[in-house]
Amino acid sequence: MKSVHIVTDSTADIPAELAERHEITVVPLKVIFSDEEFYRDGIDLTPEQFFVRLAELPASTSQPSPAEFLDVYRPLAEQGRDIISVHISAALSGTVHSAQAARALLPDASVEVIDSKVTSIPLGMAVLAAARAAQAGLGRAEILELLNSILDSTGVYFMVDTLEYLQRGGRIGRAQGLLGTLLNIKPILMLKDGLVTPLDKVRGRAKGLERLAGVLEEAARQGPIKYGITHGNTPELFARLEEKLTTRVGFGPDLSCRVGGVIGAHVGPSVVGFSFHRDVGW
Repeated sequence: MKSVHIVTDSTADIPAELAERHEITVVPLKVIFSDEEFYRDGIDLTPEQFFVRLAELPASTSQPSPAEFLDVYRPLAEQGRDIISVHISAALSGTVHSAQAARALLPDASVEVIDSKVTSIPLGMAVLAAARAAQAGLGRAEILELLNSILDSTGVYFMVDTLEYLQRGGRIGRAQGLLGTLLNIKPILMLKDGLVTPLDKVRGRAKGLERLAGVLEEAARQGPIKYGITHGNTPELFARLEEKLTTRVGFGPDLSCRVGGVIGAHVGPSVVGFSFHRDVGW
């Protein structure tokens, strides 16, 4: 049986030490400031550096090219590896299309490109589970089944102070109708079918955190789950969310991370959120 190698992109926001430990190849998207400064997400620009620059200049993003994926796939294929490449929602980025274009140039290689329909921490959690399974010796079919189970049961919920960044980057999706809401109203958003979708709107961050905690508590009532939490540039709010979620469900997160530059460009510094999926043992 061939060994399986897991590939993802930088929007998975996987801490570098975890990617290295679990032998995950991360293909970076790019962050662009003023159409002149191009940075590879997570390589040339840390989250800390990104949010400093974002306070000064607007940012846009760019997907990897098919050639960048080809540079990753070809040597793995030459080693006889099965490649499972799991990426940001195709509704949010053209990354999946670039990966598919690269796969088409290697007709004899075993490359499975997956549109996760999510991004950031739920993508990272799914990829980490797949990588752990690959290191344990599971085969391609078993890992694909595992990924389907995780992604089919994933929920993604987050709060932002403003929809400005989502609107500016063209990723506002079904939350368009929340634009122009009253001062201090916090949108509670989710990803559904790969698109940003409104769940609720509440007055103030405290009520927003309560609303988020209620969603996770309800999910935990349905059966065993794993969850992860993330934020942009709000460590105090992040700590409050972690404490509230841990109290409500009785256990802490399986993964905590900070959004990178690409995700940060589209949600802004105020974002806090979580994702969960059914506990499938990995």
